[in-house]
Amino acid sequence: MYRPDDDGIGGDGFKETDTLSDITAAVIGGDGRELEYIRGLQADGAEVRACGCLPEAEEIMGHPQAETAEEAIDGADIVLTTVVYITEDGEIYTPGWDGEIYQSAFDHIKEGGALFIGTSTDGIDASAEENGFNVIEYGDDDELMLLRAPTIAEGAIKIAIEDTNVSIHKSDTVVVGFGRMGFTMAQTSVALGANTTVLARDPAQLARAREIGAQPVHLDHMEEVLSDAQIVFNTVPVELLSRDVLEQMRRDCVIVDLASVPGGTDFDAAEELGIEATLARGLGGRAPKTAGRSQWQGIRRMVLEELGRSDSA
Repeated sequence: MYRPDDDGIGGDGFKETDTLSDITAAVIGGDGRELEYIRGLQADGAEVRACGCLPEAEEIMGHPQAETAEEAIDGADIVLTTVVYITEDGEIYTPGWDGEIYQSAFDHIKEGGALFIGTSTDGIDASAEENGFNVIEYGDDDELMLLRAPTIAEGAIKIAIEDTNVSIHKSDTVVVGFGRMGFTMAQTSVALGANTTVLARDPAQLARAREIGAQPVHLDHMEEVLSDAQIVFNTVPVELLSRDVLEQMRRDCVIVDLASVPGGTDFDAAEELGIEATLARGLGGRAPKTAGRSQWQGIRRMVLEELGRSDSA
């Protein structure tokens, strides 16, 4: 198991255990974060296969990746895949792989096996029911979201810096939504000296926004607030930033949409209006070692729960 530093998210080592010594695991797709899954699985004694991972996976495992995802998955007890959303065509995120992998590969998970995935799809759920394997989604797990939120916020700030011609400091910045990601995004914006407004509905969230130094405004007044915004970070997975709303916004406004695919922005309308809007997909990969080890902490807990085992580390 990964041994954290005092803050719970740092460190350089994995403590070796035999917790998963009788388990075969397949890691399918992903970026540098999945390399940390491989390291964690091996530290727990699991036999690890991989396909669609970065080339460094071979050095970590001590053997080549499988030529196909089906080969890696065949007979595996657990299968781990990326937190990044699968495309509408069913393609899995494989930025370092020479080829394509599709969700149909998961049809080969054995009966009684388990798939750990960021967000499942209707096709995967149907395959799980037909073939008798379990699907465990970790994309919206509270622990994992909180652990990787700072990394995502850093990536969002990077996009904003690159896309705008004003400093974040003293800018009129709006954070739409104040859940787990919205809180971290607002806190980061305040820390950078932005004139930060938080749009939310829940009175407790609005009170918390004021507590961290942001201006709390109810979502009912969204259009009025957004009309003056220079930078907008959206975290709400509903299309609040519709064409009607965008038409009232500054054309030099920059939108960084952090919500679940397809986001909360009418991107076609934004492009037509000349507003820079980005669906910030896969930001957790910006600092893959930190994010991957953070995610592995939560995924490992889920794996042990699925297998009915306690942590022997």
